[in-house]
Amino acid sequence: MTVKPSQVPVPFEVSAWRSDAAVGETANETIDQIIDRSPFSSLQMIVIALCALVTTIDGFDAQMIGFLASPISQTFHVDVRSFGPLFSIGLLGLMTGNLIMGPLGDRFGRRFGLVLSALAVGTFTLISAFTHDLGTITVLRFLTGLGLGGAMPNGISLIAEYSPARIRPATVCLSSACISVGSMSAGVCASFILPRWGWRPMFYLGGTLPILFAVAILLLMPESIRFLHQKGGHEDKVRRIMGRISPAAAERNAQFALSPTLAAKSRFPVATLFRNGRATVTPLLWTAYFMNLLVLYSVVSWMPALLRAFGFTNATGVMAITLFGLGGICGSLSQGWLVRRFRAHRVLIVEFTIFILISLTLANLKLDLVLVAAASFTIGWVINGAQAGLNVYSSTIYPTLVRSTGVGWGLGIGRIGSIVGPLLGGWALLAGWTSREIFAAGAVPAILAAAAILTSASLGITGMSDALPCSASDRKP
Repeated sequence: MTVKPSQVPVPFEVSAWRSDAAVGETANETIDQIIDRSPFSSLQMIVIALCALVTTIDGFDAQMIGFLASPISQTFHVDVRSFGPLFSIGLLGLMTGNLIMGPLGDRFGRRFGLVLSALAVGTFTLISAFTHDLGTITVLRFLTGLGLGGAMPNGISLIAEYSPARIRPATVCLSSACISVGSMSAGVCASFILPRWGWRPMFYLGGTLPILFAVAILLLMPESIRFLHQKGGHEDKVRRIMGRISPAAAERNAQFALSPTLAAKSRFPVATLFRNGRATVTPLLWTAYFMNLLVLYSVVSWMPALLRAFGFTNATGVMAITLFGLGGICGSLSQGWLVRRFRAHRVLIVEFTIFILISLTLANLKLDLVLVAAASFTIGWVINGAQAGLNVYSSTIYPTLVRSTGVGWGLGIGRIGSIVGPLLGGWALLAGWTSREIFAAGAVPAILAAAAILTSASLGITGMSDALPCSASDRKP
């Protein structure tokens, strides 16, 4: 199927940087070209490091509550089985934060969105340390989730917009990997802190760090260069930031020119996700996000219980989830190289296919410890890797003015899957499904996710691995 050039989304806009001598000439440098050809500066390192740290806290705070449920229930003298709403409300907050904070970042700035998210996480987590009833802590977990939901879309947008094309997939995937690092760090900290000081110091730690990172962002990190340029009225700031990235470019008497087709602003950024050839790819991307997070959270929630039904011990379940997390880190870190080498849509389709094969294998073969360990690690690799790949995909198909909205809404729709997945697993167990039947059913969402990506590729929308404007060859799947 052929696609007209106007139908193909342009990932990163061509914002021209013209020197006075070059005005009127056809060869004009763009902001992208300057960033891509310049050495990786200390400013870019600071931006990526701070975004990665905030994302790590995202993973830490989101996972922490699972380790604190039992000691909190003992302090409040309530049944730990009543903590279901507490876990669900946190995921609901994450979903709402994705949907709200992404557009806020597009409206007021990525740095603003990141700082607001970090302050919300820190403040409400600290307040949680002083609560004395389950109802209050449940409300605070929802508010904390709002902040957590805003960290990823704004952080990914900042990383993508400050990274050279040659390493952009890798830096975006690094941010995704930091969620798994944060989750594993929560377990390490909980194992050390809980036996000595109880659950409240975990909230002290989880609240203080985001506030410190918010202060560091305000002091050290500038706003997105592309965001400032697209919004207009920030020429001096743009010039100063570009000077820190490329001193040679700053020495020229340079002026910026903006393509009029890319300067249009929308009062409704979500509607922009369906314009300029994106009316088809956006729902397909949302489908892949939904199905992938449905699978991811189903595995995390029910893998230990399913393995116990096969006769394995609780220790085997813990081992499986640990290997799943370790595989997730490896998958996220490797995703950048894979996407750049083979293109996003191909990598995603292969990863979903591998998960389908593993699900069917677990459903049909006799399980032993080696097979469970290998399957857990591989599932963590491909599912978390696919999540990182989807983040790269979404960060390259949406323009600057709606990039945070595009990433945020993709993650937000995916969060619905993270809520539905564990519920479906519980329903299947209550309905009398066997573990093998549940493993086999797990292949269905992966099939739908792969089909969504394959369909987008058939339309010529393949997720540019280098995040550059489309060429004729880029329009071919």
